[in-house]
Amino acid sequence: MNATERLTWLMPVAMRRRVEPLLELVSLLREVENPSRIAALAPSVARGFLLRLGRKHERTEVVSGHATHFDWTYTSDFPEMRELYRRAKQNQWDAETALDWSIDVDPHNPEVPMLPSNFLIVDDLPLGVRLTVREERELSRCVVAWMLSQFLHGEQGALFASAQVVESVQWLDGKLYGATQVMDEGRHVETFHRYIDTKLNRLYVINDNLFTIIDS
Repeated sequence: MNATERLTWLMPVAMRRRVEPLLELVSLLREVENPSRIAALAPSVARGFLLRLGRKHERTEVVSGHATHFDWTYTSDFPEMRELYRRAKQNQWDAETALDWSIDVDPHNPEVPMLPSNFLIVDDLPLGVRLTVREERELSRCVVAWMLSQFLHGEQGALFASAQVVESVQWLDGKLYGATQVMDEGRHVETFHRYIDTKLNRLYVINDNLFTIIDS
């Protein structure tokens, strides 16, 4: 933990919550080598880090703009892509039946830990902070729920992106295969959400970094 992080930890919680996103934003901008990239990301960065739109509301409107191409000939010009489409149809999976949802997930069961023992380095916690065994297990549950929540939010972004591909790609075989990707991403959203909702009982809001990426 560097001096800035130590100073941040000494701040009142309300102040720390305001300062940490700004420090993270400054750190990220320092790593960007191309100035034009910063300019292109600026609107998304403002919405993600400063306005924090991913955290303020249950729903967020993100404006997207792309050309939509219709193919009125329906010709099949890409046999390789058509073959991928055929395989994707045959290999459809259903999370309802492919997974055993009756398996119990107990984050406090020491025999089935949610994370490896060396995943969380509790020795790096701020000075004076000590966790009981039960608190460490609860921390593991929260970390797993946070990570899977970000996967879930990312899958929703992938769902929308794949839907846009179906619209914007100009050839029919690409549209058909893209349609299978839309279905696939839909199942990802379904599965992650069901696990978080029924097994972990905790859904976290989208991370500011991830919101900025999806928004841009």
